[in-house]
Amino acid sequence: MYFVASAFVARLNRTWHVERLLTRAGKGGPVVAGAAFAIAWTPCVGPILSAAALTASVGHAAVLLGFYSAGLAIPFLATALAFGRMTSAFDVVKRHFPIVIGVGGAILITVGVLIWTGELFVLNIKAQQLLKPPRH
Repeated sequence: MYFVASAFVARLNRTWHVERLLTRAGKGGPVVAGAAFAIAWTPCVGPILSAAALTASVGHAAVLLGFYSAGLAIPFLATALAFGRMTSAFDVVKRHFPIVIGVGGAILITVGVLIWTGELFVLNIKAQQLLKPPRH
C-alpha cells in the first residue's frame, strides 16, 4: 500500500539524503541499519532455507544456498564498489520514480491477489511443469 499511497501522499515521497543520515547516525549507524535489514529480510530467507532443508543431498542444498547468497550479495557489493557510478544509475530511477512506484505497487497488488485467491500456487505448478526436463 505504501507504494500506491506514495504517489498520492507527498509526505511518503520524501527524499532521504544519505550524507545527513550518516552524519546523524555516527559510527553505530551501519550496525543499526544492518540489524534492521536483517530483521526485515527474515521472511525472504524462510522459503530458501526450507527448500534447502528438504533436498535429498547436502551438495544440492549448498548450491541452493550459494545461489541465494550470491543473488543477495552481488547487487550490494557492486553498489559498494562502484558507488559513484551507481548513484548516476539511481538518478535514472529518480527521474522515473512515479512510474517505478506505480509499477512496483501494481506488481505487489497483483501478487497479493494471486496469493489470496490461490492462483499463485496454480501458476507455480504450471511453471514447474514447463521447466521440468523431458523424460526419455
